[in-house]
Amino acid sequence: DVTEKTLERIPNPDPEKEKEREKAEEEKAVQGETAIAQVTKELTWPLLNMSFTVANNVVFTEEPQLARWEDAEQCWRTDGFEDVNFNEETGTISFKTQFIGPIATFMDTYSNTPFQSWELRPAEDDGVVFTLIAASVELEIIIKEEAVCLKSPDDIELDGIRGKWLPSHVLMQKLVDCGVNVFPSEDADKYVSISCKNEQLESGVYEQIALGASTFAFSWSRWNADCGENRQIIRAAENIGTGHVDEDKWKNYSCEPQKCYVLRCTDDDDELFDEKLEETKFHPDLFNCLLEQATGQAQQQIKNSSVNFVDNISTWLFATKVLTFS
Repeated sequence: DVTEKTLERIPNPDPEKEKEREKAEEEKAVQGETAIAQVTKELTWPLLNMSFTVANNVVFTEEPQLARWEDAEQCWRTDGFEDVNFNEETGTISFKTQFIGPIATFMDTYSNTPFQSWELRPAEDDGVVFTLIAASVELEIIIKEEAVCLKSPDDIELDGIRGKWLPSHVLMQKLVDCGVNVFPSEDADKYVSISCKNEQLESGVYEQIALGASTFAFSWSRWNADCGENRQIIRAAENIGTGHVDEDKWKNYSCEPQKCYVLRCTDDDDELFDEKLEETKFHPDLFNCLLEQATGQAQQQIKNSSVNFVDNISTWLFATKVLTFS
């Protein structure tokens, strides 16, 4: 048997009334969370006044960010701090918090990038001076065959490593530990605005700069950022005397995947024009282009450069990626 049932028509809900109902429920939920938060605040410990002094060998280019370790989530959290104050002169951080546990200071990994400029020039005693002007610090590093030495800056707390001869990888790590990070990571382009370049071309130019660094000075060019992905433009000048390079001695070199040549335009020109310097030739790479411009003494000095010396220079160029991050 089939039992008869009466069908009842249910009207469609009114959209306006539905919005009003949802809004009322949200307000009720917020009021409930506020009440719970107030009760929790009354039941938890009062705020504790804390302060500590950061290590005197750490460089803070900006006010440090406090963070606390959340053991339940196994991560660092930046909430839970009030009335944070950082005294730059004493290096003291004071704050209020309800949390007791590991507390650390953080700073932006990429605060020193992109770089403003760079220069590599021969120095006394068979070395080179690598100068890197970053956003908030200017580094000067002496590179030799077996070791490197941080020469400057001398106005910030780096006494523990300044003036000491160390292997390249050791000095790099110590700089990072001191808060001076000028070594872009593989994903740095996601956080810093840079000029994307052909990686194979970039690597080749670093190697060739290192080969000629014993007698040539190299520098950042204003045209490199805007010349395209498959092109690098750098400045170079023969500098056997290891002194200051006169501005009129610098030449711009255009490096491309299959050719390299000396540009007629300089960094003082108002615009970049792609013309080869008169009485110069096209070459397959930067190194051969440099040899064309080099004197006999410079060519001999380049040939006498040791493998370790060249490798040490290229290590710093690859680590800082100055052609991409300047």
